[in-house]
Amino acid sequence: MTRIWNRPASQISGCLRIFLWHMRVRASLWRDLSRDASHPVAAHLRRQLKGARYLPVLRLSVACGLVLLILVAYSYALIDHVIVWLLPVWLMLFSFSHCAVWIARIVPLMSRQSILGVLDEISVIPPGRVFVYMTVCKVVLNHDDAVLWLSLLRRVLAGLVTLVLLMTLCIALTLLSESSILDLAAILLDLVLAAAVIWLEHSQSTVLACLIAIEASIRSEGNVDKTSVAVVAFALAQALCYAVTLAVIIGLELYSLGVGLLLFLLTRELLVSTLWRMILNEANEEVGYLASRA
Repeated sequence: MTRIWNRPASQISGCLRIFLWHMRVRASLWRDLSRDASHPVAAHLRRQLKGARYLPVLRLSVACGLVLLILVAYSYALIDHVIVWLLPVWLMLFSFSHCAVWIARIVPLMSRQSILGVLDEISVIPPGRVFVYMTVCKVVLNHDDAVLWLSLLRRVLAGLVTLVLLMTLCIALTLLSESSILDLAAILLDLVLAAAVIWLEHSQSTVLACLIAIEASIRSEGNVDKTSVAVVAFALAQALCYAVTLAVIIGLELYSLGVGLLLFLLTRELLVSTLWRMILNEANEEVGYLASRA
């Protein structure tokens, strides 16, 4: 009997270890991308980037955010409480504006180095080809400190949700006699996961955009518009993550906001680690790139 109970427990712990590993990969990539590069390769890439067409990422994101805020306010009057289930969609739409701009800068910058033969020359340095890929992404993301200010904006949004969480907790405690402990715990779990989605979606979308831009740059051949392919692939990946989440919830009949938000986060973590493994395999490198920067 003990063996029968131990088997499911071991399977659950194994799944949790796998998911935690995926989250560590994404967190390590995010920390690395958030740091501005100081290598001489980065200085060369910055000179290349300055000659490109300029588009203010931060102002564009704020403008798109204001438009989305108006749409959310208008939609709330139509669909009421269901709007909470669309939280990941609103966040992904907000992220799409600056992620698309970053993709549109990363892909041409990488392609230009490849055409000039510079990519092959500098990829033989000890850090390897993946180092060059990530340096391109870091130079683009940290241009004008856009990633820093956008991260700060997400912290503010997550902080506001946390404030709502504390207010809801205080109100729920006053009504504890009228509701059960389980109902209170379910509400708190939903709010905690909502705050987590607001905070983590930004880093997940940014890392996904960079990895997809890298994949499009090294895989696409011929006269294919690599930038358009990467932007479309990023949009499809975002939509696929949400669609998979809804399919699992409907298929298993788990109509819980907390479960939906958790599945959404885990699906994206899995996609990030899968793309990262593909890039490492194509470059014939191991995960040591992240280990050296931990």
